[in-house]
Amino acid sequence: MLEQSWLTLEDLVDPRFGYSERSNSREARRLSIGSDAEIAECVAQDLTDRYGKVIQDEGEFWKYSTTHWEPINAEELWSAVARYDGAGYPNGRGNEAIIRLGKTRIESGLACLVQLLRARDFFRTGPRGINCASGFITFGALGQPELLRHHREHRQRHVLAGSWPGNQSKPNSTSLMHRFLHGCFNGDDDEAAKIELLGEIAGISAAGLATRIKSPKAVVLVGRSTENGKSQVLAMHRSLLPRDAVSSISPTKFSDQTFICHLAGKLLNAPDELAGSDAISSDVFKQVVTGDPVTGREVYRSAVEFEPMAQHIFATNSLPSFKGGVDRGVRRRLMVLVFNRVIPPEERVERIGARVGEEEPDLLLQWAVEGASRVIRRGHFSEPESSVEALLDWIYSSDPVLAWMESDQVEYARPNVTLEAKVSEAYGKFLRWAGEEGFDKSRLPAVNVFSQRVLGAGKGVERRRLSNGSRFTGMAAIGAALDQGLSSFGR
Repeated sequence: MLEQSWLTLEDLVDPRFGYSERSNSREARRLSIGSDAEIAECVAQDLTDRYGKVIQDEGEFWKYSTTHWEPINAEELWSAVARYDGAGYPNGRGNEAIIRLGKTRIESGLACLVQLLRARDFFRTGPRGINCASGFITFGALGQPELLRHHREHRQRHVLAGSWPGNQSKPNSTSLMHRFLHGCFNGDDDEAAKIELLGEIAGISAAGLATRIKSPKAVVLVGRSTENGKSQVLAMHRSLLPRDAVSSISPTKFSDQTFICHLAGKLLNAPDELAGSDAISSDVFKQVVTGDPVTGREVYRSAVEFEPMAQHIFATNSLPSFKGGVDRGVRRRLMVLVFNRVIPPEERVERIGARVGEEEPDLLLQWAVEGASRVIRRGHFSEPESSVEALLDWIYSSDPVLAWMESDQVEYARPNVTLEAKVSEAYGKFLRWAGEEGFDKSRLPAVNVFSQRVLGAGKGVERRRLSNGSRFTGMAAIGAALDQGLSSFGR
């Protein structure tokens, strides 16, 4: 495939399309009416003659090449239309007219080509499995893997370097993979569970199933210290997949269309580090992790709607915050994996994560296949106990309203016990409690946002508007209110 560059029409005489001299090509390319739509029909036939079935989906034109579908280079598409510059057609007076193509008409021809070849949801509706060097690995209802020959109807856009089944089915003590994984979690009570979870993440991303399992999760690798292996874990998961299947988009950029467009067709999103003080947009985060339709737009290109399919893995030393708080929807889509151990200098191996994929691709693939099988059979990721505890700690530290609702300062209705609280009084008590617990006052929500988070916390609390003020039903707030609370923080 050619590297992209801007060429003149004179440069676009391409022998791949059956001609080598501009003047000799005119007679061979005679048209009926010379419209942009007719040129597009001719280009569609040219591409089909060259590649077989060609389709357009998610903003690209695609061709099949023995193992997977590949995008057709933008330069080649431009050249395919520009070939018809100088072609003849009869005009209305019975004379010969010559087509003159400039940038505007070439772009118009490509726009017509989109409509001719569009196959909406072509990749989204394809079977899910792992497309590797030896074939397409599909999974039965109970997770049992089966190897099939490559076929265009598998609708795969990537092919992994590893072969399956490989010569070695388990990472033995001499393998880089064994050394790396056990080195990261050596001494942890749930060492085996953490390693199993990482294998499941690898398998689900490779199979394109991240948004198709019952409970999609973004996984956050957390290590308070450096040299604990989390960055190398990201590198190992990237090394399982071809480069064009991996993106590195921070979740703080998900609400930016020029960034989110780069998730289209990706199997894994694994940025190096969650950085910056920007909070994550809760609504867009949930859409992306679940695979709901989003719209992206590359610079100078039309907007494209697509359904993300990537598995998301993030690494950080300090957990980020969410705009609008960590509601139930966000909580369901998060999992935390804790890295406790600082790897001693004598155990460190430079680039060990990437080297696993480079030197042990079959072993890495086998580990991923086993992980995918477990998730498909079970319906969800395994979750180490330490991950559950770490997620709760994160939620309560990042969302003061939810932390207050889980504290002993709030009581909830029980059978035969009806409770209620004035919204203004509950808010004042929340402010006092948050101040005593050390939460930053500048980050505490206003009363209306506080009320929305209480109702969305999943505790069965409802709100009634009465003549003497709004009340929460189903809960009671305990403790003293903060004096002048509402005037200090705003209604």
